[in-house]
Amino acid sequence: MQGDGPAALATAHRYWSWLEDGMNLIAAAAIFFLMFVGVFQVIGRTVFDNAINGYIDYMEQARALFAFLGVSYAQRVGAHIRMDLLLRGFSLRFMWSMELFAVVVALVIITVLIDSTYLNFLRAWELGDSTIDINLPIWPTKLLVPAVLAVLWVRLALQAVDYV
Repeated sequence: MQGDGPAALATAHRYWSWLEDGMNLIAAAAIFFLMFVGVFQVIGRTVFDNAINGYIDYMEQARALFAFLGVSYAQRVGAHIRMDLLLRGFSLRFMWSMELFAVVVALVIITVLIDSTYLNFLRAWELGDSTIDINLPIWPTKLLVPAVLAVLWVRLALQAVDYV
């Protein structure tokens, strides 16, 4: 029975990593696509005197894709900025306990953020909130944020179990 825990945790990490990799790939594809849209916008505006209608509204909504979709992936691979210099020279057990503390604090913060961003989505949904220029609905972007934060929450929970 004792050996089943690490294998199950490794399996959970592996399957959750596939979701994170897919989300990160979507974020990368969004950046690539938006780069071309930006080029077409500039060429269309300067050469043909015809801009993409609602370009700013689309860009404002699309930024959530590349701003949030890769956050759980970045947590998994340790791509965030860290202050490891302070922990050098301490025992491995102490360093792991500090990692656990940081992950638990992050879990609490992310839990609050999931709740508040979901309420923000509900408010946008109920009010029918939209952009000013072309009346693009805002609620899909606002729903994306708590969903991505929930994926990050699971990643942090898996890491907390690792540290324990």
